[in-house]
Amino acid sequence: MFTVIIPTHDRPLLLRRTLQSLIAQTYKDFTVVIVADSSGYLPPYEELAQLTGRYVYVIRSGIGGPAESRNMGLSLVKSRYVIFLDDDDTFEPGHLQALADGIGDSSPEILFCDFKILNEDRTVSPPQYLSTMDVSIADVTQNSVYVRNRIPNSSLVYDSRIVMPVKYDTDLIIYEDWDFLLDCLKGRTLGYLPINSVVIHKSSATAPENMRRGNTHDEKIIEVMLHLYKKHPAPNAETRLARQALLAGAGVSLPLEHF
Repeated sequence: MFTVIIPTHDRPLLLRRTLQSLIAQTYKDFTVVIVADSSGYLPPYEELAQLTGRYVYVIRSGIGGPAESRNMGLSLVKSRYVIFLDDDDTFEPGHLQALADGIGDSSPEILFCDFKILNEDRTVSPPQYLSTMDVSIADVTQNSVYVRNRIPNSSLVYDSRIVMPVKYDTDLIIYEDWDFLLDCLKGRTLGYLPINSVVIHKSSATAPENMRRGNTHDEKIIEVMLHLYKKHPAPNAETRLARQALLAGAGVSLPLEHF
């Protein structure tokens, strides 16, 4: 039913934790596609052995970064639904079962759910737990996604027939997941599932061991947002005004025609 695509780059211990969370799933109708953009470490054989017959592990060459890895993963999908899971995040054991139950006999195009943020310190190994916070995004709407994206990639489920023609933009250094979601949303519907079993692991310290990819390009945020606003026109006047207000709150005042 599901294909879980995991792009990974030189984080073998975190990847093992992510795979262990999939091994623990009570629902077993899924395949894992791991795409590594580096051959600097051995694949996690112990975890892969527990997924025998249900995984593909690819070491690719070319441009580094998750976008190209996700694109390669998409080329290997044969299931009805696709999930993207970052290599440092996890699912609680009942997550895929809850998704399957929520989908039921319906045919949702794109679904999203709530999540937890788990703060940890990665300057030590294994990472040291700091705190957990539940996050509800039940108020996210299709229009609001055109203003800003509050849905983590790991909280989304896509019908594979929708995502197969779409590619991640490998030229974007941030927000490529938001761009991909907006591409998929064109002419589609976005649904909400009230479950809270995705765990987004974040690190509080500023040491290199703690950094997520998106943390390192804050100076590009406004530039990339304006690019995405231009690429994905607002669906209505209310959304254009919301875009303008959001950037004005960040100190960027632009005429409405920019949105």
